[in-house]
Amino acid sequence: MKILTKAQLEERLRAYYEKHYGENDTDVWYEPPATNVWMFRREGKIIVLQCHILSGEVTAQTKE
Repeated sequence: MKILTKAQLEERLRAYYEKHYGENDTDVWYEPPATNVWMFRREGKIIVLQCHILSGEVTAQTKE
C-alpha cells in the first residue's frame, strides 16, 4: 500500500470539509501541524480533520 501524496491528502480533506462543514468565511484556520491534518475554529470550537495517510479516510474531532 502506498502513502498518499500531499495533493491527494489535501483533496480528501477539502472534500470532507466542504461536505460536512461547508465553506465559511468566518472560520479561523491554524497552521497545519502535519501534512494530513487541518485545524480550524468555528463558533468557539476547534475542529481537527485528519486524513489517514494510507486509506485516505478522514476523521474529525471537535474540541471546546
